[in-house]
Amino acid sequence: MRKLSVAIMLVFFVAWLFPRAAAGGDFPQLLPPASDFELTLREDPNSKLPLGPSCGGEAGLTLSCRAFVVTLKNVGNHTIHLSRFRCQDPNVIFELKEPNSSNGWWTISNGGHPACTPQAYENIRLRPGENAEFTTRLVSSVRPPEGLMFSPGEHILRAQWWLWGCTESPEGSDCLAQLQVLKPASWGGTTADVEIQTPVEVLSNEIKVQSPILPDLGALKLGFEVNALPNPTGWSQSNPAPTKCAGTAGTSIECTVFHYAIRNLGDHAVRNGRFTCSDDSIMPEYRTDGSEWKHLESKLLSCTANIYFETPILPGQAAEGTFMIAWLAQQFDTKPLYPAGEYHFRFRFQSSACAASPDGSFCLVRPKEQPKVLSNEIVVHATEFLFANMPK
Repeated sequence: MRKLSVAIMLVFFVAWLFPRAAAGGDFPQLLPPASDFELTLREDPNSKLPLGPSCGGEAGLTLSCRAFVVTLKNVGNHTIHLSRFRCQDPNVIFELKEPNSSNGWWTISNGGHPACTPQAYENIRLRPGENAEFTTRLVSSVRPPEGLMFSPGEHILRAQWWLWGCTESPEGSDCLAQLQVLKPASWGGTTADVEIQTPVEVLSNEIKVQSPILPDLGALKLGFEVNALPNPTGWSQSNPAPTKCAGTAGTSIECTVFHYAIRNLGDHAVRNGRFTCSDDSIMPEYRTDGSEWKHLESKLLSCTANIYFETPILPGQAAEGTFMIAWLAQQFDTKPLYPAGEYHFRFRFQSSACAASPDGSFCLVRPKEQPKVLSNEIVVHATEFLFANMPK
């Protein structure tokens, strides 16, 4: 699978594999420069391409599901051969103009994803003045979305086509066939010599497109369930057991693991969003001896990277996970939970979520804060808080 990151890494791989090439030696320049190619992007409103699983229902109205034609023209003086796998889109990246991004553009969909095995190469010959063309939707089975939702209004798009291949010399010879012979690779798969080159990046023209306002999709319906696991368990590499809880069979609140399920009770797929640091979607409440529900005091943790990510949840399904109170993004003061006894817990859940495409791959509308949902009540018979007098 050839992606943008792979293409960049190939430059370094070539220098390692062919040291004479890196020093200006024998490794050939296989394709002409980008100036020998012209890339044209246009929308195709009458396309007969199937919509695919991401674009059913209201999703089919979105800009993400519209079809575009990308045309590559050889405007140079040499006949060239382009290499691509038959079972996937060409390596074309669609980008959205976004002044606030690092380079002014955001990637919205990426080609080059394998669609079938075994894979076989295609050999496309273009003489001067000839075209190679393909039509695709921004989202397809071989072109997964990047999670981006287009806000209603005008947007500017462009395409990039990453080219692998070679130049005919002499004219009429096939320079590519020998480069497409698959060989065993050191990592256990197969590769061909055509992959070991620096691809040529060709940029298209910029076009203006309109993203429509969708009809009202109705309110989302989310449920939230929490249960306390009976023993300290559920540890993983990403959520390791705290040192003071490892190997402990007690049920102190500091070592209690809670299992949660965010249930989609509606008819639309949803995407539930959260930040890795500033997330406050799960808030604990507790009480003892039939008293009033109380909140734990908290403060936000400091972090160097606050990343937003979304989890798709299909109708009737749930997103599940585990947490301890200490794992939640806010740092809670657990001193009120130190004494042994019976504690009743419930958790307030407030998500930032959106109605999504049928397969949950992208938002149909901008995510927004949802109404608060209360979990069921959980009873925990807790031992005395371990290491209560030790600094946390």
